Amino acid sequence: MKKKLNIPQEMLMSIDFMNTANGGMSQPILNIENRENGYEVTVKAPGIEPDELQVEILKDKLMIYHLLPIFGTSDGESSEMRSIRFISKMQIPADVDVESISARYDEDRRYLTLELPSDQTQQDFHRRINIERW
Repeated sequence: MKKKLNIPQEMLMSIDFMNTANGGMSQPILNIENRENGYEVTVKAPGIEPDELQVEILKDKLMIYHLLPIFGTSDGESSEMRSIRFISKMQIPADVDVESISARYDEDRRYLTLELPSDQTQQDFHRRINIERW
């Protein structure tokens, strides 16, 4: 016997709204470049206000996201919840100095730039490991 999938009404309304309002949602454009002094990540996210963008580091992951409002009604009262929409979730390269990662938003061009400076001591590291025999 197949189980019936139960999707909350609020989620269905939110999905329907996102797919129809203003022709749907624009896909963010992400560009990663390997520079001489590290990496540069640029994000152009049409339709997302700069104040809504969030950047976080969790262990060795760099996450760029924003919160989407989900509107619903319960007992005749409207409510708003928020859901995460990831723009990017990427592994931070091993040679990046995590403490020095910075972000800035260019108001004129409307894009976010993240600087991921590399730690020169980690770059191009090579070592041969001798195998012990016993």
